[in-house]
Amino acid sequence: MCANGKGDMLKLFVVTHKKVTSLPQDRTLIGVGQNSGECGAPYTDATGQNIAEKNSSFCELTALYWIWKNCDAEYVGLEHYRRFFCKKRFLAFFRRSKALEKEEILKKFEGHEILLPRKVRLLKSVYRNYSAAHFKQDLDLCLDIIRADHPEYAGDCERVMKGHTASMYNMFVMRKKDMDEYCEWLFDILFKAEEKIDLKNRNKYQCRVFGFLSERLFNVWLCHRGLIACYAPVYDREQIPFLKKAKGAMRRLSGSMKRNKYGKV
Repeated sequence: MCANGKGDMLKLFVVTHKKVTSLPQDRTLIGVGQNSGECGAPYTDATGQNIAEKNSSFCELTALYWIWKNCDAEYVGLEHYRRFFCKKRFLAFFRRSKALEKEEILKKFEGHEILLPRKVRLLKSVYRNYSAAHFKQDLDLCLDIIRADHPEYAGDCERVMKGHTASMYNMFVMRKKDMDEYCEWLFDILFKAEEKIDLKNRNKYQCRVFGFLSERLFNVWLCHRGLIACYAPVYDREQIPFLKKAKGAMRRLSGSMKRNKYGKV
């Protein structure tokens, strides 16, 4: 059951801060942010037990927190309004790929315990990659909290931070009981870090710090838990497929050639 509504075996939540015009039928929207009530979503992060007021710095984690506290489906998934687990990434290179359907996702749990985005390969280590794009001291703070309060994860922190691959986007499908364990661990760390991180002089992008941190910390938790993972490609609905890009480039090139030959058209 989720927020007084009838649940089912698998609930696939899609986080959004705006109206979504196209959504796979087997997904459920959850609105977040200041305009969450205007998203047309059946659920928002501002109902039930929530941390909706933290959305500007916690991003999609306010939806994750809401699912943790208010939903009891056996399996839960988290995707984004424009990012979905898809069938074949190769096809998305040429045209828009299709999102994985519920039945296809559940079938993947025959022999697996979690569905994750296909790992991204980084040129720098996970630690150096974060440090180059964000405030290094924030990640150092979280790692110190883990070593102090969750020392059994210290070795996992080192392995992940030195590694060059990670599952990003804060997307997953897993058993709710596993997600509950993850959230208990994650929010304990982030709430403690929040007390010491000053956001006053940061731009809007860098204020999204806890969403960025959780992408890396999720991989630490995964490393420690050792769940049998199945990986799926992720496609971005707002990303223009290669074939469409190529056709547009050819049209622009053709128009440029005409202008060069005949003058201004």
